[in-house]
Amino acid sequence: MTDFPIADVQTSDVARVDVFSHYIAAALTTGTAKYEWIVPFNCQILAVICDSETIGVTGGTSDIIDVNKNGTTIFTTQSRRPTLLFLDTGKFTVGTLEVISLSVGDILSYDVDQICTTGSARFKIAILVAPQ
Repeated sequence: MTDFPIADVQTSDVARVDVFSHYIAAALTTGTAKYEWIVPFNCQILAVICDSETIGVTGGTSDIIDVNKNGTTIFTTQSRRPTLLFLDTGKFTVGTLEVISLSVGDILSYDVDQICTTGSARFKIAILVAPQ
């Protein structure tokens, strides 16, 4: 499988960027709190990047991810959640982030809200943050 480089995230004006990341080799399955991180410092979210290297098959629906701060979505407009269209691979489309401020001790997590009958596999998520 081919890795897809992510080249459109601009962080050059930020002195320090940290990354919360997670990888799943198997097909995505729906569920809440698929992975959780404890935020170690006050920061703000710069970007959410998701990538899949295999196609979700059958079912005709898109794969949709949600990112949560303390159990509440950072995408208050649900259409902005990371989405990978049915029969597509590569980078998920992510709309504007609406909740970006994080404090020490916050719990950052992601959910898989929707998948094709068989979800995409070799899924990666990276949440880029910068200290406030």
